[in-house]
Amino acid sequence: MTEKTRTRPGADRRVLIGGLAAFVVAPALLLATGHASGKPSADSDTELSLVGALLPALAGLLLIRVIPLRVPGTLPEAPDRRVLGRQATALALVAFLWPLALFLVAAAGWQAAVRDVWALAKPIMFLVLPLLLLRALRPAGGADPFRLRPGWWPRETWRWLAPVPAVLVFGWLYVLGPLAPPLPTSEDYPDPVYLAVGATLTFFTANVLEEVFFRGMLQTRLEALFGRWPGILLASLLFAWLHLPTHGQGASPWAGLPLTLGTIVAFQGFFGLFAGYLWSRYRNLWAQVAAHTAVNTLPVLLM
Repeated sequence: MTEKTRTRPGADRRVLIGGLAAFVVAPALLLATGHASGKPSADSDTELSLVGALLPALAGLLLIRVIPLRVPGTLPEAPDRRVLGRQATALALVAFLWPLALFLVAAAGWQAAVRDVWALAKPIMFLVLPLLLLRALRPAGGADPFRLRPGWWPRETWRWLAPVPAVLVFGWLYVLGPLAPPLPTSEDYPDPVYLAVGATLTFFTANVLEEVFFRGMLQTRLEALFGRWPGILLASLLFAWLHLPTHGQGASPWAGLPLTLGTIVAFQGFFGLFAGYLWSRYRNLWAQVAAHTAVNTLPVLLM
């Protein structure tokens, strides 16, 4: 087992430097231009301060790093790096092109259509299509070494216990901490049936499916190609890009595009870093699902 299988010389360094630059520049530009808050979720109109978004993620990253101090390697060697590269490229294209298509639809004036298909199309785009692609691109004469089955139910007890402090601290800071936004009230969701259906749909299409695709399928292969942190950074940027069609800033999609890009990197992207590091260290999908649930669903349950 190893944490890294090498790719072209210098590629991992370029991905690392470019990813780090994006995560430094985005919040810096938001602060410099006076945009110190944003929407943590497309389902809420309540804004979260930039510091309130960064602090939980950074605290969680620190706890993941120190609990425990050392972990065994979790990535298998790729028997055929060309197959690995094709798989990673295919999944990255899905992650990039689908939000881009929805953004262009919204920019054409059909925002309602984007809202209608946003959640309902996720099972197809982030589960059915990726599974078909991975099956078509699987290694010849053998099973895919990066299959997700071990991540659903790790056998080692430490993979269940070690993520708990980071997830709890992240969730508390994000939802109940001093910089957290106000919890929603019953006036925000007057229809309990609508609330129950919406929360259930969000849990499966966002909290579960997004983690399965972006961390379990995509990030795992990017880590194998480029190394742990380049893989986490690239997957987190693509996860931030996912929110392009639904987290638009400004009067119109095109006019607000620079601000939108900075906002999704600083808010959703930093959550992606936290969730990505959870996956990279512990390989337990339920840890990321719990963190994602804290962001999307827990505030509604506590109202």
